[in-house]
This record gives sequence, C-alpha cells and structure tokens, in this order.
Amino acid sequence: MGPTRKATAASDDDIQLSDIAKLLKAQADQLTSQAEQLAVISNQMSKVDKIEAEVKDLRTLIVSLKDENKVLHQQVKEKDKVIEDMSKSVAGLEEKLNNVEQHHRSWGARVLNVPVSDSEAASPTAMIHKVYDLVLRPILQGAVQSGRLDVVPPADQVLEVAHVLPGKPGQPRPIIMRFYSRNIRSLCFQFKRDFAPRESDSGLRGGTEGSEKRGRFAYPLYDDLTKPTLNKMRAISQDDRVHACWTVNGKIHFKLKESDQVRKVVSIQDPLDLILK
Repeated sequence: MGPTRKATAASDDDIQLSDIAKLLKAQADQLTSQAEQLAVISNQMSKVDKIEAEVKDLRTLIVSLKDENKVLHQQVKEKDKVIEDMSKSVAGLEEKLNNVEQHHRSWGARVLNVPVSDSEAASPTAMIHKVYDLVLRPILQGAVQSGRLDVVPPADQVLEVAHVLPGKPGQPRPIIMRFYSRNIRSLCFQFKRDFAPRESDSGLRGGTEGSEKRGRFAYPLYDDLTKPTLNKMRAISQDDRVHACWTVNGKIHFKLKESDQVRKVVSIQDPLDLILK
C-alpha cells in the first residue's frame, strides 16, 4: 500500500506544476500583450506630443502673424495718411496754379459769332477794329451814357491784341482778346447785359430792355477761363440741381433751382456734390 500513495502524490505534484506553468505562460502572454499595447499607446502618445508641439508652434506662428499684421496695418495706415496729405498738397498746388493762370487771363476775354474773313484774321489791326466796332463800342457807349466813362476810348487804347482761335468748320471761330486796362474790361462785362448787341438788334444797336424781351446776345462775351475752371463750370451747369451758372472775373457763380441765393465756388478742386450741397 505504501508505494501506491507515493506515486499518487508525485502525480498530483506534476499536475500542480503544469497548472502553474500554464498560469505563468498565460500571465507572460498577458504581460506581452500589455507591453505591446503600451508600446502602441506610447507611440500614439509620441504622436500626440508631436501634434501638440506642432499646434503650439502654429499658435506661436499665428500670434507672430497677428503681431506682424498689426504692424503692417499700422504702416499701411501711416502711408495712407501720407498719400492723403500729399494729395491735399497736390490739390492745393493745382488750385494755386489755376488761380495764377486765371489771374493772368483776367486781362483777356473771348467772344463768339464775330464773322471774320481770312484777310482780317491775318491782320492784327483789322482784328482789333472788327471786335471793337461790333462788340465793344456799343457797350462802352452805354458806359458813357451811364456816366461811368467820360468818353469812348478808341480801339487802339482798348485792345492790345485780338486773334482767331480754332473752331468748328462752317461756323464763326471764337476770338480771344487782351485789354490794355482791366478797368475797361470790367466795364465791358458790367454793361454788356444792357448795351451789348442782341440778335433782335441785328447787331446794330444797344438798348436797356431785358434779355427776355430783346433776345440772346449777338456776340456772346465771356471770361477767358482756364481749362480746369471751364470743366468745373460745365459740370455744374449740366447738373439737374442747377438753375443757372456763370463766371465773374474767372470765379464761378451759380444758383440752384430750389433757391434764389447766388453761390460761389470756393475751390474748383472740391467734388461736385460738395459744391452743390
């Protein structure tokens, strides 16, 4: 009976060792699996860390770009201010230049519809007498009648020069003239309304009736305007808000349809809406 019990005990020990070995193997496999999982997680964490580092770099870059954008925006703002100041300065210089040129033209005037032959156009003396006789003499006679002049001055004391400008084919060309005296020129513009020949007068006499009854001027007399002033005057006169537009000594005056107030253009550089508001 003794040997049988020993054999049974040895068999039980073998079973226990086998179970332990299996358990250890299972645990080893589990540890291996966990180690692999940890390796995967570690790899993923490395990627996450890398992504977080990249995100951090991007945030830093964004902050840097924002700061740079603020600097650029400020620089653009400063340059815009410089450009605005330069534009105002250029506009001011253009205004002064135009005023100087317009003042130089204040000795002159332009007249339309005066018929001139080629031989007259070629003779400065003939041009002076033609303009004087048809256009200026009736006005100066009116100034004498009104007591503003003692006597009508002769042509060679009124005009320094008169010559024909290019015009449209088949129509009388405009004539530009230069006065010796700005006072005489001023009188011609003051009294042209009442004494300048009208179409209904056939260009032969003056009168004191209103233009509504007597018709249009036979020989319209205008200021000799600079191109910027003329362009601004045309823009104003063509606006639907404007009733009438004219110039006095090169300065633009106008009336709006909704008002009887006579207004004056301060600067031809101002936008049209600012002038008419």
